[in-house]
Amino acid sequence: MNDRVPRVLAVGDLTADLIIEVPELPIEAEGFLVSETIRLEAGGSANLLILMSRLGVRTLALGAVGMDLWGEQVFKILGEEGVGVSPINRQGTTTVALVLVDARGHHSFVGSFGKGEPMMLGEREKAAVAGADALFTSGYSLREARLRDLTLDAMNYAGRAGIPRFFDPGPAFRSLEPKVKQRALASCDVLLLTEGELGDLSPAGAEALLPRILATGSSSSPGASDRAGPHTVVVKRGAEGCRVFSDRVGKVDVPGLNVTVRDTTAAGDCFDAGYLLAYLKNRSLLDCARLANCAGAAAVQKVGGGRNVPTLEEMRRMISHIGGGLEI
Repeated sequence: MNDRVPRVLAVGDLTADLIIEVPELPIEAEGFLVSETIRLEAGGSANLLILMSRLGVRTLALGAVGMDLWGEQVFKILGEEGVGVSPINRQGTTTVALVLVDARGHHSFVGSFGKGEPMMLGEREKAAVAGADALFTSGYSLREARLRDLTLDAMNYAGRAGIPRFFDPGPAFRSLEPKVKQRALASCDVLLLTEGELGDLSPAGAEALLPRILATGSSSSPGASDRAGPHTVVVKRGAEGCRVFSDRVGKVDVPGLNVTVRDTTAAGDCFDAGYLLAYLKNRSLLDCARLANCAGAAAVQKVGGGRNVPTLEEMRRMISHIGGGLEI
């Protein structure tokens, strides 16, 4: 890639996170706890978009938020953080998550998916995809009914245009219909998931998820690939770091960083952002994993996501601890 600023489009998973710090989890029925801190943040893919924007990437959000207070705040926060919001559809209700975080760094989510008119891949949406250097989406986007077709079609459209697609299935992926899962996995290039999610998705291991030649043969569309499935599987291992499986390089293990964990709420999204950034800068598989680890480690030292994801300076401090020529 040349020196121009890379562009990343995230499809769906725009949530309003109501973050409440509590003394301890779990909360017992009929109990009473006093929280010293309650705040509203943009969550979901907004975490990735905000961090990447802070790291110098041009970011754009494609999805839906409601014409309600929740949606108004998510829309405002994204715009203030430099994320492009023009493709966001303002209709229906907003996806909202209650995020409970205790003093030990444990958290719990209770959420409600937004509802509204189904979104389709029209000319405006195609233009947003075509103008990106990479597309990111998650299983949460597929779980939100109004975004499912848009998400799958955007992934397919990006693939035909030769735009790399990054997909994080997350815990919501487990409850999707098998045909939706198959289509999503066949339409991504880099799959990012936790060890637990990998166990649910592929008991045979990450290697079983690497590309397979489609039995129906290749497409005649320009830029289309005849492969089904990711060429890289990135397994997040928490404090242990990550493990990357590639059909080109093989397996790479990268140890984690020794930091004090305050909250893991947005760590996975930040990890994805770090990996994606290094990928767009044409860094090695090892450096992609190292920068992803740094982003995740910087995130867990803070409570909540949204505007509380790592800053550029915090990322640079974390990178300085590991050296080895890694830079933003």
